[in-house]
Amino acid sequence: MFLKFLVVILFLANLVALGSALFALLNDEGREEGKRTAKFLLIRVSLAAALLVVILYGFYTGELGVGVPWYDASRQ
Repeated sequence: MFLKFLVVILFLANLVALGSALFALLNDEGREEGKRTAKFLLIRVSLAAALLVVILYGFYTGELGVGVPWYDASRQ
């Protein structure tokens, strides 16, 4: 259950970082010292990598799985 919570938190943090980068891009347009967009996008990429690692760990340990109705695990 903790792993699912962590996935949701990382996903939401990823969205917040993406929105912050957009906000910084629109506000810092034309400024020379405007490097906030790159910093926020670096944070977003780091969060995406962490999310990928958590999901892969969840699949590897079996805590996360495919739970959609059209997936038939017995056919594999």
